[in-house]
Amino acid sequence: MSLYRLDGGLDLAEYLLSVDSADVRVNRRVYLGDVECFVMGGVLRSDAPSWADHVQSLTGIDFDFPGDMRFAVLLVPLPPWTYALTWGAGHLLVDSELIEQAFGLMFGIRRLDCARLGLVASSALDATARATQTSFPGGSDLGGFRLEPYGELVNRVAGPADLRGLTYGKETGKPYRIKVGNALWAPLAREPQALLADLRAIGEAVDEPDDHSALRFVAQTRPLPKSHPKRAELDSRLAAALGGDEAAGVLGLAWPDDAVRDVEEAGSFRIQRLGPWSSYVVDTNIELSAFTERFKLISPQDRLDNLKTARVVTCIDDVGQEESGSLTSLRKWFAFETTIDNVRYCYHQGKWLRIGEGFVNQIRDQVAALLKNRSNLSFPHWTPTGQRDDEHRFCELTAEQDGYVCLDRNFASTPFHPRFELCDVVGPGDEMVHVKWLGGAPAASHLMIQAQVAAQALRDESDVLEQLNTKVRALDPGRPYMDPSVIVLAAAGRTWDVDQLFTLSQLGLLRLHRTLRHLRCTLQFADIPYTPKKSSRAAKLAA
Repeated sequence: MSLYRLDGGLDLAEYLLSVDSADVRVNRRVYLGDVECFVMGGVLRSDAPSWADHVQSLTGIDFDFPGDMRFAVLLVPLPPWTYALTWGAGHLLVDSELIEQAFGLMFGIRRLDCARLGLVASSALDATARATQTSFPGGSDLGGFRLEPYGELVNRVAGPADLRGLTYGKETGKPYRIKVGNALWAPLAREPQALLADLRAIGEAVDEPDDHSALRFVAQTRPLPKSHPKRAELDSRLAAALGGDEAAGVLGLAWPDDAVRDVEEAGSFRIQRLGPWSSYVVDTNIELSAFTERFKLISPQDRLDNLKTARVVTCIDDVGQEESGSLTSLRKWFAFETTIDNVRYCYHQGKWLRIGEGFVNQIRDQVAALLKNRSNLSFPHWTPTGQRDDEHRFCELTAEQDGYVCLDRNFASTPFHPRFELCDVVGPGDEMVHVKWLGGAPAASHLMIQAQVAAQALRDESDVLEQLNTKVRALDPGRPYMDPSVIVLAAAGRTWDVDQLFTLSQLGLLRLHRTLRHLRCTLQFADIPYTPKKSSRAAKLAA
């Protein structure tokens, strides 16, 4: 059985979706004690499975048979909430837009035994698109799961929990292995009055302080449901920002998770279906103004609809003719941040996230301290030319200094990483320097990913260090053997200033720092002197 919590106040039947294939056998009001509830049950019927033709073509056997899935849903209103108990396929009938996000997690934070967790599933809030699920049959503390305390969206947790206050806890006095996410999977009472008491006890537990829990960081960053009371205002602010209104919040560009590899290899981007005009092409040095100038011509009330329908396709050539990737929604190409009532809201990968203001301040303070780790390397002045090889020219110019070596575009290769850059420049003290013009969040993400991939390859793949030394000695024959441990992020276009970084970029830096520490590497920062590009002020605001 799964337990969900829903926004209260609706007629009970409105919480359930209408499913054409449902053969409903029970559909009526019932009473649990003096609480009027609603129950639905029956069978969900399906046609032949989608894979039937494939397996028949391979074996000659006809797999054309339908399937049945039994379901039951019990809706229990206990204002200000309505609880949904589902059995079998019943969860498929509950309207997901009304479900309280992370309700089960809120219970788990307060009641799970954090020293004996059995499973944790999470995803990273960055451009890596990393999703993980780790389990320990015998249980482990948080250290065993190597969870990142910053920018990690925990989706599910399982483990033994204290069920005091619930019927099971009262009758047995023992912990029980529960699973939590948006729903709570736990043993609940079979008798009506006891079930109502269990639901009230669960609600009280969710309202308890979480100061004692090692899992409390899980609650700091959560997805925002469409029914959230601030959604209308947030969407309005995003629409205003798309049209260039800087007072609405900070808008920037961000690479979509599902197109990182395509973007890396692109020569240009073709924008389709943005407004009533024909498609247009932008180069890989894409600027925010390439979009905001178009959105200004669209009425504010229509901008989000256009954001959803517009598509970006990567092209291998520089004129947008030869497609090299799949279409991605334009809504995944923007990052936006704004603050309402001391709560920070972030738009990332087409979804809204809530980040508690206290957590934002904590992140900011730690990033500010991290950015004090400055490199003493020297760099020439970077004057942008607008050419595609700007970065390479700058790296070659840097390497004209004594002790510096340019490795930009000099790719290494391993079975795990077929084509990657070890760094852009090697410093005189064997520093591995990664160089980037920070024109927006995509560049910041690329810089961090490149540094992490290179460092992990150097430490974890046996022949990479030899490849590095071979490449460096080919350019500097008298160079002693290298075993680098200092990683430098060198940036132009802006300085390394916490106030110029998106919250999610700050999270990425903290995660990179933590990873490099595990790899026995030191992270440093360098500001490259530069001449600004000619671009709109909005494009410069955040990375």
